[in-house]
Amino acid sequence: MRMLLPRLKNDNVPELKLNDLQYKMKDEVDRKVKDGSYQFEEITCPICESDDKETVGEKDRYGLFMKTNLCVNCGLVYTSPRMKQSAYNEFYNVEYRKLYVGKETATSKFFDNQMIKGKLIYKYLEKYNLISNRPLNVFEVGCGAGGILDVFREKGHDVKGIDLGREYLEYGREVHNLDLEVGMLSDYKFEKKCDVLIYSHVLEHILTVNEELEAIKNVVDENTLIYIEVPGVKEVHKNYEFNFLTYFQNAHTYHFTLETLTNLFVKNGFELVNGNQFVQSVFKYTGKPSAISSDYIPSKNYILETESKLKYYPYRRKAISKALRNAVHKILDITKTRKIARSMRLKFTNKK
Repeated sequence: MRMLLPRLKNDNVPELKLNDLQYKMKDEVDRKVKDGSYQFEEITCPICESDDKETVGEKDRYGLFMKTNLCVNCGLVYTSPRMKQSAYNEFYNVEYRKLYVGKETATSKFFDNQMIKGKLIYKYLEKYNLISNRPLNVFEVGCGAGGILDVFREKGHDVKGIDLGREYLEYGREVHNLDLEVGMLSDYKFEKKCDVLIYSHVLEHILTVNEELEAIKNVVDENTLIYIEVPGVKEVHKNYEFNFLTYFQNAHTYHFTLETLTNLFVKNGFELVNGNQFVQSVFKYTGKPSAISSDYIPSKNYILETESKLKYYPYRRKAISKALRNAVHKILDITKTRKIARSMRLKFTNKK
């Protein structure tokens, strides 16, 4: 079957500019895939359980093998085959942060960027009157170094976070004195229900999303705010400058729209409180599953239309600026007016 985006063929060429550490991690992942250390598995759509799918592409932004599919039944975009859980656990602990961030360990810049995200999340919750000033129990899954939680702590809330990356957790604990632990939600024992549960750019990494929602049910009540933020498929034109090849990344096994994310939650007994296509969203648990709707046609149309517009959009601004400068210099050379143009520029600058 023909790929929806032939540009995403598996040629091992990265779309991003990588530093030496990132290339080292990429090569390490490629080696583990090739020698079978990282094993893969085929899956069906976790929302509707259909195996009827169309291939979107075969690689990610780092040039790693990643077969992305569009479910013909419900419209979820998902990765299959994908690495098994044991492979992902090792990948997150060994290569993930170094490949994605390009640094050996957590840095103040990384933490500061997390804090910026935390402020945006808090602002979003405040905007829709979804959070109170009284001290709340805030728990984050996939907290990294804990920068998001630090924002909530500064607002007077009690915070706790878990993640699988030990080095980043240690940075948050040792440098910022945050309460962070290694672990998964299904393994964590709560003394009481949390008031706010945060998954910021995490759910797309979790392989067994339905089981994760079952784990969520055990730690929330009907008043708990479940904040879910994922990189929205239908925002590629805004956040990734029309380029799906910078959007797809091997650590993301699911690629949600607000509609498909809502489908996942409502079929498991949650209701959408607020959301957008960014995707920022808040859900609450009701215990009453609802029917899902298909987002296949809108998602497919968006993917194809966005790809068709890519060639008209200057998503590589630096490259285009450089090309324009080179063209101007070439014209000046041909017309032998480079010196004249330079002297005029200097004269104008001196006058100012």
